[in-house]
Amino acid sequence: MGNFSGREEKNPSVTVEPHQVAEVNENVRQLKLSAAEARKRMARTVCFRVCADDEVVPSGLSKKLFIIRHGEGHHNVAQREWRAKADWDGVSEPYTIDTDPDFRYEDPALTDKGEGEARLLQARASAIKPEILLVSPMRRAIQTGLLAFEAAVNCGSLKALAVELAHERGGKHTCDKRLSKKESVALFPKVDFSLIKDEQDPFWGNGAEREPWQKLADRACDLLMWIAERPENEIALAAHSAILLALLNVPMDAECERDAAWLGTGEMRALMLTFVRRMVRDATLINVVGT
Repeated sequence: MGNFSGREEKNPSVTVEPHQVAEVNENVRQLKLSAAEARKRMARTVCFRVCADDEVVPSGLSKKLFIIRHGEGHHNVAQREWRAKADWDGVSEPYTIDTDPDFRYEDPALTDKGEGEARLLQARASAIKPEILLVSPMRRAIQTGLLAFEAAVNCGSLKALAVELAHERGGKHTCDKRLSKKESVALFPKVDFSLIKDEQDPFWGNGAEREPWQKLADRACDLLMWIAERPENEIALAAHSAILLALLNVPMDAECERDAAWLGTGEMRALMLTFVRRMVRDATLINVVGT
């Protein structure tokens, strides 16, 4: 038996706030509808299961991936309060161009509670030995990863690398528009931003439309295949609710449906991934190596 089951013994629905239940169910439905087309991009089939933090990675085509959803951000609080209003229309959000014209929620930071959620991961993080920490280039995910693995990052034993593919679902929501690369580099000198090619957020578009589900599903497949090609066997990834939900439900088959559930803020889940290369005839099939 491992020191930690990798799965908190509670119903996954507990991590979904009441105002988000219908939304999360619809997100899963949309992602599953997009999965078949997205998987055409993949050179391997992948299955996964939740595992113990200290489980040994089998030799061969397996990796251990610690996925972490960022702690509570100011946008999470804003949405909760917005939807609690008696006159909420059931559709609008507090962080669109019409409700947030001054971009108050652009790439928001963690709240005090969110920082606390990240710090609560420190004891667990200090007991594991990922070979690299991958982070979304967005502020809340970077903060969470750096706080959770603070000791290892500060002593130089763990590299933090920003990856655009781990960006939250983009467009329309000002909270999902990242800072410029220059601003992020200045804020987080301990993070390597060399793989971030665009100075401005490439997923923002015209700000009027949300990133389509198919594009997000495709990106989840590209992210997983990029991880598959990396040399590390144990990897930590700090990211966001939608991209992590896509990662769990599009490119991979879960041993147990519960393992693919929505993550709560500040939640870390240990996954054992098994990659099986498959024969393909489609010349357009891609293996993303360095996006």
